Amino acid sequence: MDRLGLGLIGCGAIARSAHLPAMATLADRVELRAAADIDAQAAAAAAAPWGAHATTDWRAVLDRPDIRAVVIASPEYCHPEQVAAAAAAGKHVLCEKPVARTVAEADAMIAACARAGVHFLVGHSRRYTSRYLQIRTALDRGDIGTLRMLRENERRPRALDQVWWTPRHWTGDPKVSGGAPLMNAIHEADLLRWFTGAAPREVRAELAVTIPENTAGVVDFLSFTVTFDTGAIGSAEVLNCAPPGYPAYHQMELYGTEGAIRARDHELIGLTRYAAGGADFPGTYDMLLHNKPAYVRELTELIEAIEQDRPVRMPPSEARAALELALAAVASARSGHPVRLGGDAAP
Repeated sequence: MDRLGLGLIGCGAIARSAHLPAMATLADRVELRAAADIDAQAAAAAAAPWGAHATTDWRAVLDRPDIRAVVIASPEYCHPEQVAAAAAAGKHVLCEKPVARTVAEADAMIAACARAGVHFLVGHSRRYTSRYLQIRTALDRGDIGTLRMLRENERRPRALDQVWWTPRHWTGDPKVSGGAPLMNAIHEADLLRWFTGAAPREVRAELAVTIPENTAGVVDFLSFTVTFDTGAIGSAEVLNCAPPGYPAYHQMELYGTEGAIRARDHELIGLTRYAAGGADFPGTYDMLLHNKPAYVRELTELIEAIEQDRPVRMPPSEARAALELALAAVASARSGHPVRLGGDAAP
């Protein structure tokens, strides 16, 4: 079988740490043929192992007839234009989360892909992460009865040389960055919907700017609670301002009428070092959430949807719904009042 020709738009951190390793793992099924980034060196580094074309012009990737699908791993403010252009060029799309910055943008992207008849998968990688797949299976079996409460906490340390959430990085620019609600909490919004299988009805939230170097005021902390139409309560807290050296981790807890489930990252900490100054936890970002297998599963989903000519199992409407919930949390925090929602349940 001929390998699927891929293009990569955006060769930054998420491409290097997740999408490119996934492509390498699936090298018997895909071939990277062009990579684009505004940083010419980043594009060249991504393209080199494949002998692929490197460019600073992302539209040049879409012009290539030997590319059937593109992975869009650029910042969220680029997604609407790039996804619409990819659809117009007849390319199938795997786009990093969040799908967009506004619901209107998401709707336009979904419509563009539908008109063009191309597959559109939004990369909510946690739906492909082992622990969360196991939780979904346990819920489907009825292991904990009726779900009543669930909570996901996410903790990330500030780096010693802080770059994210500062003017030195696009995440610190309020004109283009959605901050923690779209960078991090979009995952939690999606997981809460996915696990409850219910429509959110009301959200209450608090947000803050906590990192001293975050001088432009981009949100780096968010806490929100959601009431679903089943009566289940979901909550999440995203913290990007833990002290340097603090172990990055996530913890999901679910409580039902017949049992409970807890999944957390603590086992990912390779070792703890003790000295006169206290304990030190060397970073293990390469293993965070076991993300490499998750991205392999994610890319496999797009490949098989194309090969089998079937819909992707996570339709883009789900990414849109997660975006709507995350934006509602921001609106609640800014207004100081709960925000009412309506909508369909997650599949």
